Amino acid sequence: MITEHLDVLIVGGGPAGSTAAALLVEAGLKVCIVEKEPFPRFKIGESLLPGGNDILKRLGIWEKMDDAGFIRKYGAEFVSSDGSSRVHNIFSEGLVKGLDYTYQVERSKFDLLLLNNAIKKGASLLQPAKVISTELKEGQWQVAVEAENQTTQYQATWLLDASGRDAFFGKKQKLAQDTIPYPKRFAVYSHFKGVKRNSGKEAGNIIITRLRDGWFWSIPLDDDKTSVGVVSVRKRDEWKDPNFTAETFFNNEIKRSTYLSGLLENAQALDDFRITADYTYSFSDYAGPQHMLLGDAAGFIDPIFSSGVYLAMRSATMAVDAILPAHREKRTLTTRDCNTYTKKLKSNVRVMRNLIEVYYDPKGFTIFMSPSEKFKLFQSVNSIVAGNSNPGFSLRWRFRLFLLLCKINKRFKLAPDQELA
Repeated sequence: MITEHLDVLIVGGGPAGSTAAALLVEAGLKVCIVEKEPFPRFKIGESLLPGGNDILKRLGIWEKMDDAGFIRKYGAEFVSSDGSSRVHNIFSEGLVKGLDYTYQVERSKFDLLLLNNAIKKGASLLQPAKVISTELKEGQWQVAVEAENQTTQYQATWLLDASGRDAFFGKKQKLAQDTIPYPKRFAVYSHFKGVKRNSGKEAGNIIITRLRDGWFWSIPLDDDKTSVGVVSVRKRDEWKDPNFTAETFFNNEIKRSTYLSGLLENAQALDDFRITADYTYSFSDYAGPQHMLLGDAAGFIDPIFSSGVYLAMRSATMAVDAILPAHREKRTLTTRDCNTYTKKLKSNVRVMRNLIEVYYDPKGFTIFMSPSEKFKLFQSVNSIVAGNSNPGFSLRWRFRLFLLLCKINKRFKLAPDQELA
């Protein structure tokens, strides 16, 4: 068994792992990424947020996004099931300026772009490869990795878990999890051709359509390919039905919405329908003296507002900013360092969860779909939708006022109720 010495070993080569690797090698650290799947590979979570544009620029790939063929995303649309109500968030009209657009990305291409960027900067890669064991011994992580039918022992000062919803480290170490009182949900999705779109700049919008117990997304990926999926509450009896199939469920949900039926009347699925189940979770602590949990490996929230890739990449920058001073000073992360990372990341997640809870609550959804220009409330919500998950005072108090109005609407009717199919 060969032993190789590293500064950082990263489990997972998705957006969080690739971002962390690129920034760490730029700072002079020796980094290896262990990724279990060959790239390119299918992945959902295809809509970026303008709030993450600074990270793309920091990585040096912002200028490559147009050349890669990704569609510009200037806004987000939220539509009622019958299409009678529509809220259009145009990012350039938000309270925070300079975030005019971002991109819709086919993840097979985007993730490969990020991974290649990290490798080009100097990170090493094992792919496909699997971490067999991890042990912290005498101040170093001893990590056994299997690749090409050979097991290699790596020694690393830092271990970063960017394994996504596999949550490799958290599950292996049986880390404590927060209690999150959300119902169990699942998503059914595929890629399609022939889905109707808006024209002009609005052609690149993500469209979110609300149903009574869930919602649909429609994300344009290129000139004809569109990602479409439904998120719904998981019903026990439904899954026990021997006739249940992902495609049948998807088609039945489409029929509940006259608006969606119109969008997809000439659409054809390009891939098999896929299912992802049991969405939301969060570990209690995201860091220890020599390990950190990044992105979905730390926690996962409902993707209504497309925060997944943004939070993954943001967590990577936060982790790097915590590790570098400790590494230079040849010390481990202090309890304060660990708590600060966890608190900051959870604070970012909390902002997006506030918006998610508003959207699912019928009375909150009513306020969301009745935008007010008073106190620039709509502009503030627009900026949160754009990914401003660490808002300054001017944005923060307006967003809190919006949340308060959503609560008040439960007792006093501030806006007409929305009809949901």
